[in-house]
Amino acid sequence: MITILLTSLQKIGFTSYEAKVFVALVKNESATVSTLHLDSGVPNSAIYGALKKLEQKGIIEFQNTKPMRYRCLLPEDAIAKLKRDYEDECGNVLDQLNRIYGECSTNTNEELMWTINGIRNVTDRVMQMFEGAQKEIIILSSSTPFYELADRYNSLKKDYTTMIGIFNKKTTDEGVQLKLISSSEEEARKFSNIVPLASIRINSTDKHPLDLKSFVVVVDNSEMLVDILKDDDGETDLTAIWTNGKEFSSTMSHLLNAKWETSIKYHPL
Repeated sequence: MITILLTSLQKIGFTSYEAKVFVALVKNESATVSTLHLDSGVPNSAIYGALKKLEQKGIIEFQNTKPMRYRCLLPEDAIAKLKRDYEDECGNVLDQLNRIYGECSTNTNEELMWTINGIRNVTDRVMQMFEGAQKEIIILSSSTPFYELADRYNSLKKDYTTMIGIFNKKTTDEGVQLKLISSSEEEARKFSNIVPLASIRINSTDKHPLDLKSFVVVVDNSEMLVDILKDDDGETDLTAIWTNGKEFSSTMSHLLNAKWETSIKYHPL
């Protein structure tokens, strides 16, 4: 449990020593450097530097006594402070990047495809596509439904819930047509229950060029993503090809709609 916590803290910007000292502070109402050394295993010489960094983050306080004592903010207050600072910095970075991008971008009609690696990265892009949909979303499901991946990876469970929320918002509030070509009747049933306004068909058993171990998404006939599941040493990961080239996307949309016509209509019980 502690190892996972330390890893998570490092993912949000803590060094290894900062993470260990911070957890040690959480364990104590207040603590001296010697106590933190014993509880964290961080060398005394490195603790002062870690404390200085945590103080700069605004998540610890000190008492000017001899020896000096330190304490951290309540966990919810500390994380809220980190989130606010992170969001502010992200906003500043975005403004500057947009300025640079505007200065350097050139108009081009060339249609390019880009590779996206990693389950979280692919999922983020897919949700961006769904959020931007204005008229139609077409999905060809893979033989491994996304809800199964979400069951395997805790980090994806929230994404799956968010994705379902987007689907319902788009179909109910914005009138976007959602068409799912499901890999199985079980998946069709589950999806129909949680996204009632989706149009669902079940992939026919006939061989078809799109019958791959992958899923395909086309949004508004102008943006597409083709994802391929790959198994390395027993672990499943995702790699996707994405483009917003209208010619590629239009072609894939045509293929998916042809597949839609040959798929089996799903009738909820």
